[in-house]
Amino acid sequence: MHRTRIYYQDTDAGGVVYFANYLRFFEKSWFDLLLSIGISLSEWEKAGTFFIVKRNLLDLIKPVRYGEEIQVTTTISSVGRASFVMHHLVSRDGEATTKGETEMVCVDGRGRPRRIPDEFRSKLLACQKNIAPTK
Repeated sequence: MHRTRIYYQDTDAGGVVYFANYLRFFEKSWFDLLLSIGISLSEWEKAGTFFIVKRNLLDLIKPVRYGEEIQVTTTISSVGRASFVMHHLVSRDGEATTKGETEMVCVDGRGRPRRIPDEFRSKLLACQKNIAPTK
């Protein structure tokens, strides 16, 4: 889970969060999630295993404004042989404001798809939760 306050730099001319900034919030949250389950991306990268974003979905439900505090919760919703999907929920005072999904693909140092290493995959599977896809 990642908590943050919305700063002026996060907003558009109308004072609401600019849509692309949700991707930054999602990334901070999923990075923290991976660390919490014992996955250090930098260590895997040193060993030649990389993860790249294949797809992002964003569902803006309610506007979030300058000065408000949000909580971003990320869960692993599915794990395949070479990819995994994370579900993101942004809330303000316990109320959902934004939903999203990020699909990550495992690649080698040349950017070619590869299977997720067993150790990495087992940690993802251990914390996987069944979440309805964002549409």
